[in-house]
Amino acid sequence: MLNTRESRTKFNNAWPARFLFPTEESLVQRLAKNNVESVFLPVQIKHSDSHDFQTLLSHCIDSLDYLPLRPDFSFDQIWKALDAEFFRLKASPGTSSSQSRFSVFSAHILASSFTSNSHYTLAAHIPLQTCEFFAKRILDSVANPNEHSEAFTKRVENTLGVGLLSDIHIKYDNEWLVPDKRAGTQRKLGGLLKLIIAGKQVALGTNSYQLSADQVDRLMISTILPQFRNERFHGSVRPPFRSSKATLKTYAHAYFLFIYAYSLMCEIFLYREFGVVQSADVLATTNENLNRFLQVFGDQVSA
Repeated sequence: MLNTRESRTKFNNAWPARFLFPTEESLVQRLAKNNVESVFLPVQIKHSDSHDFQTLLSHCIDSLDYLPLRPDFSFDQIWKALDAEFFRLKASPGTSSSQSRFSVFSAHILASSFTSNSHYTLAAHIPLQTCEFFAKRILDSVANPNEHSEAFTKRVENTLGVGLLSDIHIKYDNEWLVPDKRAGTQRKLGGLLKLIIAGKQVALGTNSYQLSADQVDRLMISTILPQFRNERFHGSVRPPFRSSKATLKTYAHAYFLFIYAYSLMCEIFLYREFGVVQSADVLATTNENLNRFLQVFGDQVSA
């Protein structure tokens, strides 16, 4: 049996013939076991000739081409549309230059009377793998900083809060520097972040913390989603699913962020009043995608 490195070489040389890598096979088998073709379904929409809507929709339908095996690429397509909207709102008259495009978007969703806030229901089900991903970036921002660490830290401070971030570093930084303790430290901090993102009250040091749903929303939009995109865009991490470390947890992580990003895309359809969808439709679609996600990956959420 070939190892993963040998399989990559074979895949390259056999192209255009294809074969599945082990984790890809596991996903296909999991879908078949649950009698579903896809973890994700798009919202049903009415037609509109609006140029802006059709531009956004083009990215959305491109995202479908990569499913079910590459939800990370599907995320990238949705992110392109989201980021264009972030910049559009940021350029609006009266927007403070001190606000990031992410915070402008979060505030706009919160203030609009045309949004469903369906994404609020997703945070309680964030996979531990996603939280461990975030935990590693927090710890490495101090232990192994790079040219992006300062900007990342500012985004975290603005969403988690300076006090909570400081207490995290006080509790976990020293253990992170011990090679034999790194995996355990990442998992422990990931578990704490999972509670925080789920809106639970946590005690750290002599302090207690609890994020509101709006704060969690800003954390996801300003920090976790863009970090997932940035690392892969800059090539600083290896593509995830054809790796010897890939498991179904890897898929749960990518699918969750894709579903979360898509729910934000639906909010844009609503507040820009394209007339293509109703709040009830967005809520129903997000709930259906959450149910499918839990049906397929429920045992991976806390794994």
